[in-house]
Amino acid sequence: MGIKRAVITGANSGIGLATAKALAVRSFDLVLICRNEKRGQAALADVKAANPNVQVDLITADLGDLNSVRQAAADIRKRYDRLDVLLNNAGYTPASIEFAPDGTELSFFSSHVGHFVLTHELLDLMKKTAARTGDVRIINLSSAAHAFGSKARFFRHIDNLSTWAAYGDDKLANVLFTKGLATHLSGTGITAYSVHPGAVRTSFGSDTPGFIGQALKLAGPLMRSPEKGAQTSVFLASAPLKTIGESNNGAYFADSRPKKTANRDVTDANAEWLWTKSMAYVEEV
Repeated sequence: MGIKRAVITGANSGIGLATAKALAVRSFDLVLICRNEKRGQAALADVKAANPNVQVDLITADLGDLNSVRQAAADIRKRYDRLDVLLNNAGYTPASIEFAPDGTELSFFSSHVGHFVLTHELLDLMKKTAARTGDVRIINLSSAAHAFGSKARFFRHIDNLSTWAAYGDDKLANVLFTKGLATHLSGTGITAYSVHPGAVRTSFGSDTPGFIGQALKLAGPLMRSPEKGAQTSVFLASAPLKTIGESNNGAYFADSRPKKTANRDVTDANAEWLWTKSMAYVEEV
């Protein structure tokens, strides 16, 4: 059994899998949340091989389906008595613009709304853990692409939205959600951080059409490995809070250091607005 337990979404490949393996080596028990059962089982075997002495479990869930998200959270609450780290790692790069049943752009719904609901469904377990340990962490994988996001597009059905703008909106929401968590969970022993992993050589953008897709393919050899891309997430999950900096709750990190965000929409007021809008999905029956 490990020293702490972490839940990681999108853990079947890329940065998520690299993060899971690195935390297993650091003696974390792990719960991998993956959409695909077969790929999830392969990832589980990889993570177990990294450290056979920790517990590694798989839960399948689709972050674009809130019933699936709630069921996954219910399984976690039933099976485990502690949760030290929640890594909202799963990301989506839309090959084309699609919409969720409520009209919200689908990658935004999965990347933000799905993670927002998952986090809230697990808050009681995290607060229970924090009451004992004083140290629980929520890490949201964002990107420098948050610079291309716009709060004005959130939750809107925009037929001519570009896939790049949609991705930027997702990543901006991740940053704002992190700021909201830091505010709303102040004093609970739970801290939150958003992460830019760098340009990482994964399946990211593999089906993105047009110039951007071609550019991503050409840049592949110059990109970071998933292991290097995972380093900041691993640092925030495992380093002592004093090393991270106690004043950095809610901050945006890159290369294991706090960095300034690059979007004027990153404000406390917009973080609170997003929190209020997103709570409707938590409260819906």
